[in-house]
Amino acid sequence: MAKVTMQEISKLAGVSPATVSRALHSPHLVRKDTRERITRAMEKSDYVYNATAGDLSRKRSSMIGVIIPTTKSLVFSTSLLAIQEAAQENNFSIMAGSSKYDLETESALISQFQERRPAGIILTGFLKGQQASIKRLIRNGMPCVVIWDKLADPDLSYVGFDNFKATYAVTEYLISLRHRRIGLIIGPYSKVDRVRRRLEGFLAALKDYGLPHHPRMIIEKEPTLIDGKEAMARLMDMPERPSAVLAASDTLAMGAMAAVRDMDLGVPENVSIAGFDDIDIAAYSNPPLTTVRVPAYEIGRLAVKVILDMAKTGDLRAQHYCLDTSLIIRKSCRKLQKNET
Repeated sequence: MAKVTMQEISKLAGVSPATVSRALHSPHLVRKDTRERITRAMEKSDYVYNATAGDLSRKRSSMIGVIIPTTKSLVFSTSLLAIQEAAQENNFSIMAGSSKYDLETESALISQFQERRPAGIILTGFLKGQQASIKRLIRNGMPCVVIWDKLADPDLSYVGFDNFKATYAVTEYLISLRHRRIGLIIGPYSKVDRVRRRLEGFLAALKDYGLPHHPRMIIEKEPTLIDGKEAMARLMDMPERPSAVLAASDTLAMGAMAAVRDMDLGVPENVSIAGFDDIDIAAYSNPPLTTVRVPAYEIGRLAVKVILDMAKTGDLRAQHYCLDTSLIIRKSCRKLQKNET
């Protein structure tokens, strides 16, 4: 069977070849009834668009690169799903990779993405030492947006939230429940500024309310269940246990709850636990987890919009979107009695 060409599709649909091309690459720029005529013509002719060949005829491919720090945290999968959906709605696809919180791995992923000439790159934060590389990408014409953080650098685009403010708020809530010895299980703040801002929010709340800072009660871990469990076991083994623990990811919080159960203790009877992210399972844990709700899905969709706007217009000036978080109060934290403080 002879291969059907785009020119033949245009004749069948009664439009120009340019309109067929536009419907494939930028469907939002083509009227709905015209898109439907083109789709019917393609289906009738068994036409399959060769995206690779189309990419070679343009300066950029129809792919968006996405870097997440880990596949072990469910909350990043929510953003990734939103990115994929928004990309597909605009006839783009995604190529994703995990940095594993490793600078060399993240740099290698960026280089590999560059070779594929993507429409842009979405980074879930970035590791220390990577900022100059990202700026270099932008100077060379590559649309880039950082998600999950509010950046201080005005030259970098971001779609995120204020990690400092959100962590301050949940720490303040624990303090309002009369907790004075508060532990913190947190991700790799020594590698990622986004995570460091959560540490800074925690410490600022303690300082503002005149509470002591116990360095041994701050444990840096990767956001996995086993790391959360191990960190919580260490905290509960201290001579003076914390009465509350903030786990700066819900995955860490779930691991922490498991450690408490293994000790035949209860949450919040023996220790209050709060999380961060509000992943789906947080509402169904036992007890349901108090946590910070992050607009993970909205972040993903908006990040794609920023990339496509830049790719379409060629205007790479920084765009800044700081979305709201909210404290979700459930049953994993309790107020101490005056004789317990």
